[in-house]
Amino acid sequence: MFVRQVPNLVTGARLLLAVGAFICMGRVMASVADSTQAEVFSFWAFWFFLVAAITDFADGYLARRYGWLTALGRVADPVVDKVLILGSLTYLAASPQYALAEDFFPVMPVWAVVLMLGREFLVTALRGLIESQGMEFPADKFGKLKLIVQVVYIAIPLGILGNIPNFIHFPLLGLVRNPWFFAGVFWLMILLTLFSGVNYCLRGIAMLQKTKEPTNS
Repeated sequence: MFVRQVPNLVTGARLLLAVGAFICMGRVMASVADSTQAEVFSFWAFWFFLVAAITDFADGYLARRYGWLTALGRVADPVVDKVLILGSLTYLAASPQYALAEDFFPVMPVWAVVLMLGREFLVTALRGLIESQGMEFPADKFGKLKLIVQVVYIAIPLGILGNIPNFIHFPLLGLVRNPWFFAGVFWLMILLTLFSGVNYCLRGIAMLQKTKEPTNS
């Protein structure tokens, strides 16, 4: 039935939104000497990214709520998530325009991108191994919390450079770019990346060990 493909269509739309965000972030990266151009493209990158992130929760909810689960969706949804998040983090790492003079460290250190990329490769490989044994290996609450914090961390510099607080007539929102708060979100993101990765590994190892236990005949 066509209606079962609705979550997959949402996932496809999220990929297009991610591409739109990357194009805009690329234009920000190229606008080294043009602060006005950087602001305009960061403004659009913020909205592309935010809508894409929101649809991530929408397609999963629809699939579970109405039983519209498909083999394509199980593969495509996490892949598009990783493209959106890791792609955005990479652009942040390559763009000095998002930094403030009072920041304690670069907006996105390269080592942090490598850490999160390695974590995703490890979890994806583990999930593939476990599901090849006929078992399900869904995301847990720590993985979902990690994703939420990543979304928040990416949205902050995009929104501040894009002047979103003034656009929505809520200038106090700019306080989220306070260096101390911003650094706190960064380290929370790193801790959740490590903790959720270790938790996935422990859970996966336990599941694989059960498949090797002899069964009583």
